[in-house]
Amino acid sequence: MKEITLTNCERNFINKCIEEETRLDGRKLLEPRSVKIYFGSSWGCCMVSLGHTRVVTQVSCDIQQPKTSRPNEGTIRINVELTPLAAQHFEGGRQSEAAILISRQLEKCFKDSKCIDLESLCIVADKKVWNLRIDVNIINHDGNLVDCASIAMLAALMHFHRPDVTSTGEEIIIHPASEKDFLPLTLFHYPICVSFITFQSGNTIMDPTYSEERVGVAELTLGINSYRELCSLHFDYLTKTMTVKDVISTVSNHAANYATELVQQIKDAVVKDVQSRYKKDDSSISRFKDSIQVNKLTTTIGEHLSIKLRKWDKMAVVEDDFMEVDENKSRIIKYEDGSAELVPIFDDSVNKEENVTAYDSDWDEILVKSPSPERKKIDVIDLDSD
Repeated sequence: MKEITLTNCERNFINKCIEEETRLDGRKLLEPRSVKIYFGSSWGCCMVSLGHTRVVTQVSCDIQQPKTSRPNEGTIRINVELTPLAAQHFEGGRQSEAAILISRQLEKCFKDSKCIDLESLCIVADKKVWNLRIDVNIINHDGNLVDCASIAMLAALMHFHRPDVTSTGEEIIIHPASEKDFLPLTLFHYPICVSFITFQSGNTIMDPTYSEERVGVAELTLGINSYRELCSLHFDYLTKTMTVKDVISTVSNHAANYATELVQQIKDAVVKDVQSRYKKDDSSISRFKDSIQVNKLTTTIGEHLSIKLRKWDKMAVVEDDFMEVDENKSRIIKYEDGSAELVPIFDDSVNKEENVTAYDSDWDEILVKSPSPERKKIDVIDLDSD
């Protein structure tokens, strides 16, 4: 199935919002979505949700012969899968360009930066080494796949424990967990990807959603570790007037601070899970089942723009630029269908009758029409100066 075309009205709407420093999901321009980390029952199995984007990563290992050029080092293989489960336009059973691009960025961020101690994966030089296989599966696509995949990959690598082995010279004995504790991987540093999108107006946003990715004119992905070191860089642009220097100078410091905080969050989640496993205390472990909403069937795939309005509180209404509100004469009425209306309090009869048009002598126009009888009030908030 082909990707759904974004209309000109939607593009213009998103560009206008970014130009006014407003995002559809209510975030600030350089505000990321919340990250949630869950672990599976086996070592190295991790699921990460970045907003509605979800990625499952599984790290596994087997014994193979080393490369002739690197006889004392283990090997790493990264496999990225994009299936129709993530988005309708992805095809199953074949490598797409998006999957290849994500795989290359992850290899630059993790393999090329030498974050994993490959020599510790050597069993017998020139004969046997551990081969790490990292399977990254995208299960829901709502933008910024590479960031979510990098977080899941780092958490899985930190969480993974391999079996202990003993070499007798002629054979290799792999010890089960009942005989010897599994060993964690040795990581020299902890890199993650941080992505930004620049729009026609010149404004740059962090952690873009799917719709924002399709409208932006330049994309920058920085691989940064917790030591604020640059591990990789990917820059893609649609207009030649935009250069990487124009973007990186404004976001590099913010990306480094975010990477430091996020790596600490991953460390805390991994340590908590590992300690709970050894103590056999499942009550404090964040399992996959905790990410499932019970008695509620939802889907994040749709053919429409998702817009999150600001909270209807006193300050939000008073500070709106498009309407001057007198606090002593205003009231917010919320309804069961999720809507809300602003009604002036100049006469109690306005709030008692159902089919009345509300006027205010101080305002020269109709403010709002009262709701239809089918909608039922669930909350009334008075905007009183007290």
